[in-house]
Amino acid sequence: MKEKTLSKINSVIIILLFGISIFVPFLIGILENDKAISEIEKRKLTQLPEFPKTIKDINKFPKLFDKYYADHFGLRYLFTEYYKSVKYSIGDSSPSDDVTIGENGWLFLGSIKSGYNRYNDPMGDVRNINLFSQVELKKFAKHMVKLNTWLNKQGIKYVFVIAPNKHTIYFDQLPNNISKVNEKSAMDQLIDYLTKHTNVSVIDLRKALLKEKDNHQIYFKTDSHWNHYAANIAQYEIMLEIAKIFPGKINPELQKLHVRTRKGGDLSSFIGVNNLQEPFPYPVFKPTCHLTKHPKTANETITNTFTCNNQKLNTIIFRDSFFQALQPYFVRKFNRSTYIWGKLNYPSLKKYIELEQPDIVIEEIVERKLPYLPSDIEFIPQVLKNNF
Repeated sequence: MKEKTLSKINSVIIILLFGISIFVPFLIGILENDKAISEIEKRKLTQLPEFPKTIKDINKFPKLFDKYYADHFGLRYLFTEYYKSVKYSIGDSSPSDDVTIGENGWLFLGSIKSGYNRYNDPMGDVRNINLFSQVELKKFAKHMVKLNTWLNKQGIKYVFVIAPNKHTIYFDQLPNNISKVNEKSAMDQLIDYLTKHTNVSVIDLRKALLKEKDNHQIYFKTDSHWNHYAANIAQYEIMLEIAKIFPGKINPELQKLHVRTRKGGDLSSFIGVNNLQEPFPYPVFKPTCHLTKHPKTANETITNTFTCNNQKLNTIIFRDSFFQALQPYFVRKFNRSTYIWGKLNYPSLKKYIELEQPDIVIEEIVERKLPYLPSDIEFIPQVLKNNF
């Protein structure tokens, strides 16, 4: 008798729990305002379909409503976040098509899935699939020579910097099934060709970064970018090159770094795992000048200029997101430094040369932008007469 009673009680509890598990998300979904975008999935959510007006609309409505409800039932964010955390913790396939889960919790931008071509295909880069043709290398070099010569005729020096992909420096943390298809990468091709066939100052940071990698973790595990251990080394290498060009006018120095922790970066956000923590090294600078910024409220994508009134050189820098970590070092080493988000282009170059009267133009790009050809390959005035 007791067993029957307990069995009934268990059945009732199971039914109640089942009912609650269905009813509570439904009720919360009704009470909550619909969201337009899922922050954890980085996509637009399906919106409530219009009430059907025709027979054809009635036939379509159940599927449309099902898609809508699947995107808006109550506690969906909590369930999705938990699901993605579990997949990440067990090293299962990535919850995002744009992220590859590597060894020891390392996350990498991109995918080796067939047909993947987002974010300039960094996985194709590290496998040495995305390469320059010889014709493209020659065109790129011709552009660089013309640009360098045109600037030099105005008394302006030029330096070209490539920031390595995280995949290049931490190839050992990629999944074991990722291997190189060709011996050289697009970065190898370009640096080799420019070094052999031009006099352009090209800075290859890979050797110095790989050496520093033995001492510190120099890229974030959960982000596509380098951290300040890498940025400190990178800025030092660039300053050494500038010091060769302008002896006595700039002082290359490594900064001391402190370390705190921070929440995960862009890649952990892509996979919807937002509770990760990792070390965050950062420089603490001694006051060396009266540092000002114009416009004061400009974010990184808006052209802005810093002044450090006791320095000797002026610079214009074309940059991408990798320069964000370099900028705190650079603003303290130049009298005026102007930062332009994007690849070097003639209208901006001409405009800011007239405004800033720079001593040097620096162009920085991240490796995953390769291979590419400068879009305005013929924009520089014809300073060369078939000499290349």
